[in-house]
Amino acid sequence: MPIRTFDEWAAARAQTSPLNALKDSVLGVEASYYLSCHYLRQPQTTPPSTEEPLLPAHGGHPLELKLRIENDLEKLQTAGITPLFVFDGMDISKRDKWPEGLEEPVRENARAWEMYGESDRDLANEAIEVFRGSGSTKPESLYRLLQQILRAHSISFIVAPYSACGQLASLEKNPTQFIDAVSGSSELFLFKVDKVVTKIDHALSQFSWISRTTCQEDLGKIPADMFVDACLMSGSSFLPTFPPLENPTVHRKPFTIRDTVNMILTLGRSVTSVCTHYQDDPQVQQLGYLDRFRRAKMAIRHHIVLTDDGKVQPLEIDQAPSDVHEFIGQRLPEELYFYLSKGVLGPRVMNWLTSGELLETPPLDSGETEEYRRLVQSQLSPLRLQALSLLSQPLYRFYHRKDVTMRFWFDKDIEQILSFKELVPTPRELISAWNVRETAIDGRRTKTLAAPGSLSFAIRSLAEGGFAPKTITPKDTTKPLSSKNEILSNTLWRLLQLRGFVDGKHNSTPWGNALQATIAALNPKDNLEEEAFIAIEMLRFNVLNADPIFSTYVGDPIRGSEHDRKNCLLLSRIACLGKLSHRSAGYAGPLSRNLLGFNSFISAVRNSLHDLAEITLTNLLLNGDADRNRDDWTDLGLELPFLDDHDYGLGIAVKMYLDEVAQYSSDNSTPASEGVRKEMKERGNRDWFPQVENLEGDLDRAFRLFDAIFQGVKVAGKEVKNGNHWAQVDTWLADRR
Repeated sequence: MPIRTFDEWAAARAQTSPLNALKDSVLGVEASYYLSCHYLRQPQTTPPSTEEPLLPAHGGHPLELKLRIENDLEKLQTAGITPLFVFDGMDISKRDKWPEGLEEPVRENARAWEMYGESDRDLANEAIEVFRGSGSTKPESLYRLLQQILRAHSISFIVAPYSACGQLASLEKNPTQFIDAVSGSSELFLFKVDKVVTKIDHALSQFSWISRTTCQEDLGKIPADMFVDACLMSGSSFLPTFPPLENPTVHRKPFTIRDTVNMILTLGRSVTSVCTHYQDDPQVQQLGYLDRFRRAKMAIRHHIVLTDDGKVQPLEIDQAPSDVHEFIGQRLPEELYFYLSKGVLGPRVMNWLTSGELLETPPLDSGETEEYRRLVQSQLSPLRLQALSLLSQPLYRFYHRKDVTMRFWFDKDIEQILSFKELVPTPRELISAWNVRETAIDGRRTKTLAAPGSLSFAIRSLAEGGFAPKTITPKDTTKPLSSKNEILSNTLWRLLQLRGFVDGKHNSTPWGNALQATIAALNPKDNLEEEAFIAIEMLRFNVLNADPIFSTYVGDPIRGSEHDRKNCLLLSRIACLGKLSHRSAGYAGPLSRNLLGFNSFISAVRNSLHDLAEITLTNLLLNGDADRNRDDWTDLGLELPFLDDHDYGLGIAVKMYLDEVAQYSSDNSTPASEGVRKEMKERGNRDWFPQVENLEGDLDRAFRLFDAIFQGVKVAGKEVKNGNHWAQVDTWLADRR
């Protein structure tokens, strides 16, 4: 994130140069800043203003982001510039228990939904602007999308151990000169980077940049250390803003970096003297500001970076103290930082383990329902426990007995302990007998008609008798797993056992049979295996149903009888699992907070499954189950399932269609004719979803997903609550699809 108020002040001091000055250079790019520039119209503003104003209202990723990034990468290539993207890694320890400003986006979104629910068109337009400015979407949520794009275009990236800015500073100062210039946020100045590229204008063939030396000169020729101190006190990801700077009795106008410098100069020329002057300020006392400042200063000076020879060590290592873990965080094995750098896994579970905390933040819909809170507070805990146990098992003994405390936005006094040391047998012991070789995998390829290493292959391969006993394969220390197909297939089989779809003899459990029936009923061309998997998981959690969970949310079915509306609601929720064939343009269709709320359930389950899949792969690697002399690390991480989050667009499309059809077909009338249904689909594509490529095909795909899940429901039998309702919906839908 940028240093607070710095960018506005520095804008007048920006310099421009012709773009060809960067030709044949390697440009280090801070990924978060790059994403902000491409999906936020004004990344310097607070809160930021998104190019796709309805993004906080429909969830998922910005729909035109991929195309915009691909176009920009092509222009960089044409200009002869080679980008090297650097992503933020783990969090620095000793931060706030709750991120600063967490409640504001939630309140703004709730206010926007209240406006949207009114019949006043002016209020609805105002709601769009409130959504636009809520700042709900964070760059970190788009990391995996950007990494997929970079991989597809053969562009290099690394994930820093901690701050991308610290890693970029290390790369720039390296004698081998890995990068020639740096593009990113003003936080780079904290690491004493001298020149930062802030904007590339391809239309004008020029780029803008800011010089740290120029800034110091314009602030009164202050020394470099004082400049860093002033930047820190102004507010950054390392330290909150010094409270008196925001006190209207101290500064009547919003403060600037110059005000911060003047405060330091007039109150003793040091942050210590400034904090002493304001020692009676309640907010300064509450934050323990001076101690936090000192920790932040040390975390910057001795930041942990990945060196060119693969070591993970502090900057200025010769002067680094012995207690770096006190202001950075508990150290992990270098092998794990290496996997992080290559994108094999993300930093989320690593953060839980090292910090000892898991902070559950509110979803886009605000998370006001008891059902959602129960899901994240208790129902997903087994997945998190397994992930923590698998990550800790190959590490130092210190981590084997470390508990993690969960805290929740809806009641910050609740502290729930995740004690994975109590899992018996351990997850590692459960899954250690999956070491299936390429020869056995190839033997199932033709029978499953699925690609080895895919989720579909892992599930389908166990459906036929005789194969499961052959998969009980002890580890061969002399010949570890080697190919990508071997590693991914065994990772997914292990995941299936961890989730209870496969037992200790590698045979399918009752829920495994339901999953197999669902996958078998899918049309392979629909590519809905992940969605079907999530659906079965949600059936197990008893959240995939037509219960009135969101009674206060707008956007539920409104037409037809109560029976019609209930059936429509179930089908709409199932459709939320899939995606619309939306063009690369901002969403401009109807909205539903009701379905946004259900999409939060889907996202929570999907993210937990992906966390577990990542850590299952990481555990396999850390234990030496696979050959580690390879160069396909990024492929392994990005080909795991449950990676892509998306919006509820297909759900609202199904709801709108069935609502319209309900005018022509209810419990007491003849169902709508085929001609009427076709007309509704064409009208929907023309009037409701003009940016959708094939609404009729999307609706058909959503209904086929219901068909497949219904087959799983029938196999699961009494395990599914209200299973009879699914049969009623199947009959009801037959005349409406």
